[in-house]
Amino acid sequence: MGNSKKIVPVKATAPGSLQNELTLRGVPASPGIAIGPAHLFTRDYLKVEPRVLSGKQIAREIEHFQAALEETRQDILKTKSKAVKQTGDIVARLFDSHLLILDDVTLIEETLERVKEEKVSADWIVHDVMQRSYRSLKAQKGEYFSQRADDIRDVARRLVFNLQGVKDEYLSDLEKPVVLIAPDLSPSDIIHLDRSHVLGIATNLGGATSHTAILTRSLEVPAVTGLKNLTELICPGQEVIVNGNSGKVILHPSAERLTEYRDKRKKFISFWTRLKQLRELPTQTTDGRRMRLLANIELPIESASVLTHGGEGIGLFRTEYLYLTRGTLPTESEQINEYRNVVESLHPHPVVIRTFDLGGDKVTPSLDFPKEANPFLGWRAIRICLDLEEMFRAQFSAILQVSQKRDVRILLPLISSVTEVRRAKQILKEVMADLKARKIPFNPNIPLGIMIEVPSAVMMAKELARECDFFSVGTNDLVQYTLAVDRGNENVTHLFTPFHPAILRMIKSTVRAAHDRGIPVAVCGELAGDPLATLLLVGLEVDELSMAPLILPEIKKIIRSTTFETAHKVAQQAFRYSTAEEVEDYLIHTMKKIFADLPVWFTREKEDA
Repeated sequence: MGNSKKIVPVKATAPGSLQNELTLRGVPASPGIAIGPAHLFTRDYLKVEPRVLSGKQIAREIEHFQAALEETRQDILKTKSKAVKQTGDIVARLFDSHLLILDDVTLIEETLERVKEEKVSADWIVHDVMQRSYRSLKAQKGEYFSQRADDIRDVARRLVFNLQGVKDEYLSDLEKPVVLIAPDLSPSDIIHLDRSHVLGIATNLGGATSHTAILTRSLEVPAVTGLKNLTELICPGQEVIVNGNSGKVILHPSAERLTEYRDKRKKFISFWTRLKQLRELPTQTTDGRRMRLLANIELPIESASVLTHGGEGIGLFRTEYLYLTRGTLPTESEQINEYRNVVESLHPHPVVIRTFDLGGDKVTPSLDFPKEANPFLGWRAIRICLDLEEMFRAQFSAILQVSQKRDVRILLPLISSVTEVRRAKQILKEVMADLKARKIPFNPNIPLGIMIEVPSAVMMAKELARECDFFSVGTNDLVQYTLAVDRGNENVTHLFTPFHPAILRMIKSTVRAAHDRGIPVAVCGELAGDPLATLLLVGLEVDELSMAPLILPEIKKIIRSTTFETAHKVAQQAFRYSTAEEVEDYLIHTMKKIFADLPVWFTREKEDA
């Protein structure tokens, strides 16, 4: 599967091959297939040494630091402007976080004070201050902290280079089409790419939701990240294959393998072109059953790709980034601005805003998180919100203030009891009363939904359905809590599967309870975006599917290519099996039989080629 990172040697089949074919598995970050010569892009480490200043030099060093701050600010603004032209305004807003880092009061004041007191050069102090912040964030668990740390590293590099009068190296002058290989790439690196000469990207580090991955997808460059020691195995100029669909990178490919993947690439481009033509068409089966396809987003910058890929709104807007990409709690007005940007860009389509799902692996220094032996079973999500009531009220107020004449909905995470829903509803009611008293307009009938992601919520679905307006099934946590499997633990990753019969029965039970009360059900976990599960979910009468924007056209293609009757029969048959392996085998066989014209990677095999 795509999350595995083992290096699997494969014996070359080409006669006279100098080296064995080598297959590496990483994280698929951007779809597509790239074939070409490798271009190794590695930077030297920053060369920073303390330079002692005389008393007369201190004032000049402070002026030099302030000038470098402004020069770096202009560099970032130019990069943002370039991003606007390449990817649009929403994606370019990513660089606003770089500006915030540069304007951080702690950085500026500490640098100025230490230049005066320690009498050493500003580049040394800036490097020291920002390295401390970088290491602190990298030590935290979770993708959010990792992204923030990478942004700090990017800004630090720019600022130190400007202090030293050194020109940074970018990838804008490539002479021929290449597959770019690097330890890691910053957002600035991606924006400065010579797109006409970059066929694909493969990196040692990074994940599917990193800022770099988001930008790469916006430029539609095939990419695989998280390959660990790729740069140690690559030889510049050697032919390499990057499969952004499966997360594979193949080094020293045989002649047969190259022929195979050139054919795959041709089919992929043709297939993807046809998928894009579905963007404006409704999501419905050939016998007329309508479904709604929505998108999950991590950051406001991703909302641009929702409509371009045929999404009908946002089914899950994860708002944790407001906390996790900054060092302080966001104000109510800051939240209003962020939510409004997303809501206005999607109008008249719905936007489901999930309240803060903090805790677990998503912790922030701005909140005093306790040390817990089992953080995923501890203080997180709705439990934090109900305990930190003022924070909860501020978020409710911000969401309500962008709901006037707009289709905005509220989603509560990790609900395990009716009591939690009732407490949240009472707080929401009080916030509404306050806004009404202040004559601030809002939608008094804003829909309130809950996430079904723990077994107790499934068991109490009938009662919970009386308390809310919709359900959204979060299959990632539902699998984790039902099967008692930590998906981040490599020792038990193979046990983490949403195709386990117990999970399928829970989804079926949830749908029945919701429909009995006349409320809709969405699935917003990874299962919603897995083509192998589409017929199954349609057959279970799920009303909405919400997934990463890039996956939307693939799922729409499947739904528009079959009947509801067929999907219903597939779901019925799947429930006759007693193991996840049997369910998967049946679905793979069925998909290949029904969709014989689809590429192999699309319908999925046990061992993707």
